[in-house]
Amino acid sequence: MSGRPIVLQKLEYTDQEIKVLTEKLLDVCSSFNITLTSRQAQDCLMHLLYVEQVNSYINLTRITDLDEAIILHLLDSLVLARYFDSSDLSYLDMGTGAGFPGIPLAIATGATGTLIDSVGKKVNAVNAIIQKLQLDRATAVHTRIEEYAIQNKVCFDIVVARALASMPILIEYATPFLRKRGRLIISKGNPEANELVSAQQAASICGLTLVRTDTFDLPFDLGHREIFLFERVSKPSISLPRQNGMARKNPLA
Repeated sequence: MSGRPIVLQKLEYTDQEIKVLTEKLLDVCSSFNITLTSRQAQDCLMHLLYVEQVNSYINLTRITDLDEAIILHLLDSLVLARYFDSSDLSYLDMGTGAGFPGIPLAIATGATGTLIDSVGKKVNAVNAIIQKLQLDRATAVHTRIEEYAIQNKVCFDIVVARALASMPILIEYATPFLRKRGRLIISKGNPEANELVSAQQAASICGLTLVRTDTFDLPFDLGHREIFLFERVSKPSISLPRQNGMARKNPLA
């Protein structure tokens, strides 16, 4: 991991302000049938507020309005918890950035999470927040996806990805990590038809099959989401992972 350790400061919010923001999160989660305890919701909110603090000197997110961030970061992450059917799971968050969706999923599901990103400063910040929130079953790792896959093959029950790359690339990235019957959860905005066709082709090569698709709109006209749930059903027909950069330079489909 590179860079100096991140030291989180006391948040400049009153208890009442934090309570109001926590209730906003609970309200929007309730409208999506996402069940959180007050403590879980507050922990998710604290994550967001620490991201806001660090964002003043390290670029973690372009979303600076808290009301929008509650939707675009927290709710958008927490909807993925629907696909976790047990806390006795291990998951990988590819390209975690500021810790989304990895930290909210750790809070909401209790599963064991590994959050990876190629930007060391972001990983330092995410680990500082994980430590502050005392999330013992989550950790962030500074690495490239292809490199991490070499030493961590078939290690995870679930891989999640948001806004990282096109679907064929995400499928290739995720495949080496997944156990048999492991699941890949991809959240996309409005994927074009040709991306969906390419995703099916890449999934066939990688031994994955699409088992579920869900669509919904975020509140307050903040965007459309399509969730794709793939399951690993067989071994890939090629050797994975390929060398760094090959998935983007020469996609499988």
